Amino acid sequence: MCGICGWWEERDAGRHEPLAAMLRQMIPRGPDDEGSAEFHPHSGGSLRIGARRLAIQDLSPAGHQPMVDPVTGSALVFNGEIFNFEELRTELVARGHRFRSAGDTEVILVGYREWGEKVIERLRGMFAFALWDPARQTLLVVRDRLGVKPLYYAAPPGRFVFASELRALLSSGLIARELDVTGLDTFLKFGAVQEPSTMVRGVRLLPAGCLVRWKSGAFDIKRFWELPAATLPLNGDARVRSGRVEELRAELDAAVRMRLVSDVPLGVFLSGGLDSTVVAAIAARHCTRLKTFTVTFAEEQFAEGVKARQVARLIGTEHHEITVSQSDLIANLPTAVAAMDQPTVDGINTYMVSRVTKQAGVTVALSGLGGDEQFAGYRSFRLVPRMEWTERAVPGWIRRAAGSSMSQFLGGSSRGQKMALWLRSRDAFPHPFYVSRLIFSPDQIARLLRPERLLEVEFQVFGEEFARQQRLIARHDPVNRVSCLELLVYLRNTLLRDTDSMSMANSLEVRVPLLDHRVTEKALEIPGRWKLQGRQRKPLLVVAAGRELPPKILHQPKRGFEFPWDQWLRGELRSSVQSALAEPGPVLESAINWEGVRDIWSGFLAGRCHWSRVWMFYVLQHWAAQNLAA
Repeated sequence: MCGICGWWEERDAGRHEPLAAMLRQMIPRGPDDEGSAEFHPHSGGSLRIGARRLAIQDLSPAGHQPMVDPVTGSALVFNGEIFNFEELRTELVARGHRFRSAGDTEVILVGYREWGEKVIERLRGMFAFALWDPARQTLLVVRDRLGVKPLYYAAPPGRFVFASELRALLSSGLIARELDVTGLDTFLKFGAVQEPSTMVRGVRLLPAGCLVRWKSGAFDIKRFWELPAATLPLNGDARVRSGRVEELRAELDAAVRMRLVSDVPLGVFLSGGLDSTVVAAIAARHCTRLKTFTVTFAEEQFAEGVKARQVARLIGTEHHEITVSQSDLIANLPTAVAAMDQPTVDGINTYMVSRVTKQAGVTVALSGLGGDEQFAGYRSFRLVPRMEWTERAVPGWIRRAAGSSMSQFLGGSSRGQKMALWLRSRDAFPHPFYVSRLIFSPDQIARLLRPERLLEVEFQVFGEEFARQQRLIARHDPVNRVSCLELLVYLRNTLLRDTDSMSMANSLEVRVPLLDHRVTEKALEIPGRWKLQGRQRKPLLVVAAGRELPPKILHQPKRGFEFPWDQWLRGELRSSVQSALAEPGPVLESAINWEGVRDIWSGFLAGRCHWSRVWMFYVLQHWAAQNLAA
């Protein structure tokens, strides 16, 4: 696991500091090693690439980056893990290739020598990498299929620059520290900036499953993977169902087993919930002395330790329970907020779990992330199909009238208010799912943004993205449509991005086996109705565990790993939040009508507003002051 960066300049002035500054910014991502290399394309200018390394596979100097192929001269900087690298290595050795290292980085290089760009299709893992091919005079920049690892880029005239972190690009001095109002608009809507936009003007996040080909100062973007289209409906034959479920179980088993390979201490996050329990249960079949870790709170109402201990005893792991007090959490909030690469309404919980796990001596942790999205764990899997049905069955004028009536009696933060918004303004979004994930509606954002800045929002960017998503889900059944959208919107732009930035801020690698792309493909081939049968939550995931699990785990209600924000914002955090929200600061003052933010704070104190609306402005204000202020 690493942080990577690169920079091409048409007019080479011999400067090295921009690349060095980007590498310094990413030290937490790679505290073990640093390297850089310089090349001179035939078209002119200078190309420099660099990497910070967190050594996971092959801890020797043979894993140093940039890694250069001695046969072709191709050079690679790589962030992530290729979990099928041993299989690919065996195939390449059989084809006559030889290796100088024991890790996965060289497998990409040698694979590129053998297969060219087609090596990407063979990679099973989480990755972002850049490869300079001197023979073709091409820089290839790639991001993994589901967007587990990030990659940001900017391409002003005469320049191309990329990095694993947005803050690394800013630290280079090559990018102007200017607010992107399109990114701000999506942050206010969903609590996280939606790709490909970012919070910085001129910087883009390379979409998941895409690659960039750069040559002679120009580049194009190609999509090499997409969520699978719907397959033909399956009948209710028990043999067909059993066969599909067994295929899914086999892929899940392989995904977990592959992610247990590590040359540094490895553990599994065991929260006591169903997703992490299934991952731990599968891992225990392949690891004789598996370590599991539970972070629990001193406050009894937030403790998860009892259920996690029960699971650990059942599957026979070496279990570690880390207790964190509320005062410890609050004391670490400033550091956690400062670790955000982009502002997010979520992420603090991931920072705390990563911090204490790393302090316990673990460098790699497996997570159950992705279970809810692929196996129907959210309320949206029942709510959104009902909203779809209403659109088809109820005339528009009745829906609009009902929505207007509901708005007069419901508070702004309730689920009912979201329903009212959808009923009265159906045309604002192409699918009701987006409304289910909204924090602020388009009308509310229009009042929050200053009129002249509202005109800067490039709505067509997300009009195109929404249209692409609608084409993807068109033939799926109602449940799998929601699954696709949860993967494309909430998981990709909030959960995965938070997991990457917050874990890497603590030099911890988090692996997500439930998001192995083959698991995702199998999960979306299975009819949605199979995922909601009976009263058992996520029944297909339970079957995949391959062993009997405790009833308390199987039948517990859905409960996210969430801190008592409402309580804290009215108590211990009140004075600091109130102080932060008193004035916008120079960056946000030009973009946001701050009187509206003060009204939101007052509404929260009066019980009319959800805590997330307050917290997102607190985070935004701190992030802007840290990253965009002159």
